[in-house]
Amino acid sequence: MSYHTETNGIGLTDDLLIEILTKLPLKCIYRNKCVSRSWRRLIADRYVAARLPLILSGVFYRCGPGDLKLEPRYGCNSNGSFHETDFSYLPFYHNSSIIDCSNGLLLFYRSIPSAFHVCNPTTKTWAALPNPRGKSQLSILAFDAYKSPYYKVVCFSGWQAQGGQLEVFSSETGQWVEHSLNWGLDTNNLSASMHYFDGVLYVLALPGHVACIDLEKMCCSVIELPEDMKHDASLGNSGGFLHCAINDANELRIWVLKGMKWVLKNRVSVSGILKWNGHSREMSSTAFLHHGQFNFLAFHPKEEVVYLWVMGKLMSYDLCKKRFGLVCEMGTEKEKVQVIQIWLFPYSDNVSNCLA
Repeated sequence: MSYHTETNGIGLTDDLLIEILTKLPLKCIYRNKCVSRSWRRLIADRYVAARLPLILSGVFYRCGPGDLKLEPRYGCNSNGSFHETDFSYLPFYHNSSIIDCSNGLLLFYRSIPSAFHVCNPTTKTWAALPNPRGKSQLSILAFDAYKSPYYKVVCFSGWQAQGGQLEVFSSETGQWVEHSLNWGLDTNNLSASMHYFDGVLYVLALPGHVACIDLEKMCCSVIELPEDMKHDASLGNSGGFLHCAINDANELRIWVLKGMKWVLKNRVSVSGILKWNGHSREMSSTAFLHHGQFNFLAFHPKEEVVYLWVMGKLMSYDLCKKRFGLVCEMGTEKEKVQVIQIWLFPYSDNVSNCLA
């Protein structure tokens, strides 16, 4: 796409203005949408959104094995260290917990009295949800910034041998709808590892399956994994395809689902990762897994890059170039930190408008 010269208030072509805007921090981009209608249109365009960098939106971590409280940190500053987001502007923050995140939105929950809130930490906007009819035992936030400005909250309220009851809230309708589903797998085999992608909630199930819950059609299907999960596995999406990372303590294998067939995409030696970080002589790869000092964290949604947690460091690994990179460290307490999950999401105008 090429933009022609038009009135944008500063006498620059739109092409040149795009070059400038895509180099600004995200918060500055949001503020610049208020300059004029032409600027707002320009920033909202998908071509511009595609050129903006991904946002490292959040990291949940524990300060030590005995600390069960998850402390959220958001964003990397210029010197590669995390800064903690101030949520004091949220009237519900001090008695609520962050329980999920999806593409830039956070789901807060308060147990007494029960309340759900969805927050956009970038624009500092939030919305209070009506309470579901049943008591939620597990709650998931589902939002795809590229597909729709609307988000969904899924609350699992009851379990059966191979199915369960759930309520789904849609921000489009503002209402909860109850459903009873059969996932086709024993409920006891479902794990807490889930991933929302392209309208479907994917749930890992032991020893080697994925339960697929279509949140549009409200139906379920089952996908068999290419191998059983021995130690750890994670789902994600990259390049428009569902991916699965399976870690057996010796090797990290990256699989991609094309059609209904899993294709082995890459192998990464765990011992090689630890050696690169200078820890191979101190602890075995299995011990690193058990101590929470090595975790697979996320797939890059666009590029052939994965993110790993290794002894207080958030690392990137380029699957094509076979190169490691240091994203950031967690500071002086890094040896005690256990990263639980990170989220990466692309800029989209839907992120800023979904809670407007």
